[in-house]
Amino acid sequence: MKRSSPFAKTRLSDLSKSLTMAYGNDKGGTIFAAAERILTVELAGVNDRGNKMIGKHIRSNILPGYACYRAMLDGGISSSETVEFVKTELCRSTERMARLCKLLNSKKYAYGLVRFLVNVFLNYGYPNQGWTMVMLENNKERIRFDMTSCLYCEELQKRDAFELCSAYCYTDVASYTPLAPAVRFLREGTLAQTGVKCDFCFEKGTATK
Repeated sequence: MKRSSPFAKTRLSDLSKSLTMAYGNDKGGTIFAAAERILTVELAGVNDRGNKMIGKHIRSNILPGYACYRAMLDGGISSSETVEFVKTELCRSTERMARLCKLLNSKKYAYGLVRFLVNVFLNYGYPNQGWTMVMLENNKERIRFDMTSCLYCEELQKRDAFELCSAYCYTDVASYTPLAPAVRFLREGTLAQTGVKCDFCFEKGTATK
């Protein structure tokens, strides 16, 4: 029976193929094998802070990206190239969300739907065991909030991989920018950039249908 990769059910399920395409069968395969070993060890020691959603974020998103990052660095790839590679892989995993957002970018009901979904995601997908959120506006024109602490930053910093945070932050831009012009996703900075906050703003724009 073929062994299942620890990456199989994660956000980076196609990592083996991507590494092989980027670095060839030998080097890419070696890096992937190292990433599998790292991920296996990390998964065995997950602390989900008593919350299943926290565990899902760590197992499916944070640790796979970290394992790839660490294996690439150990394989002699520069940190800048490594972060860019992981960012590309993470953004590839958001393509479905980006396509769905693009379908809404001319709809008059887009902002109302986005506002509803954002509220649901914040309530259920980002529990306070992992994030500290400050809601600033939530009305018919915009929903705006700050994240002043973040599970991703904390878990990556513990592993001496804080520079990788920016790759995860960019997936927000890749996912939500296609909502324009019906909804504009605006951001001034992130915890990874400033150490202060990630600001989120979904603003009602113009729609034609």
